Amino acid sequence: MAQQADGSRQSSATASPIGGPPRSTPPSSSGISLSPPPSLDGVVRPPGPALLSRWLWVASFVAGIAVVVTTFLARDSHLDRLKGVIANKLPDGDAQAIEGATAVVFLGSLAMLALVVAMEAVLLAVAFKRRSWARWLLAPVALLHAVVTVITADFVVAPGGEGLLSTMLLAVQYVLAAAGLILLFLPSTTAWLMSGRRRATEI
Repeated sequence: MAQQADGSRQSSATASPIGGPPRSTPPSSSGISLSPPPSLDGVVRPPGPALLSRWLWVASFVAGIAVVVTTFLARDSHLDRLKGVIANKLPDGDAQAIEGATAVVFLGSLAMLALVVAMEAVLLAVAFKRRSWARWLLAPVALLHAVVTVITADFVVAPGGEGLLSTMLLAVQYVLAAAGLILLFLPSTTAWLMSGRRRATEI
């Protein structure tokens, strides 16, 4: 306490320096912060099944593209073999028509496989932005993937040991895609995807 000229006392908490305005002691902290709580809008980490699904899909994409690339690089032998297959199916066709049909079947099969893989990659990327509808579109695309895989195996892959690697890659890439699709519909993955939709609605 400070003694003033008139005999009154002034609290040291409000004592001010000579010639300066009165100062007040800041209130003691009670442990309660008035600052806003940290934002909860951060990215929520996907659950384990969702992460595993993504890796399975990526492995499927790699296997599918490997089939396209390796088959295209060995296209001369594939085209010669496929030309004989088409010639048997079109016995009355001339050489030019057979060559044209061979090119259409060969390149068309590879293009369809590459297109399906690209569609699946785009939908998977959208799904991992927590858009639940993307996985529902992946289901019919995966069915189309099965059809394209069968067509590619029948018309492009060489029979026997020569086409063993391509056959294995085709089988593996579709099995991985199917497993990845199933994981996207597990309860934990569904809850994570639906939380993104609820958050978008609240915003």
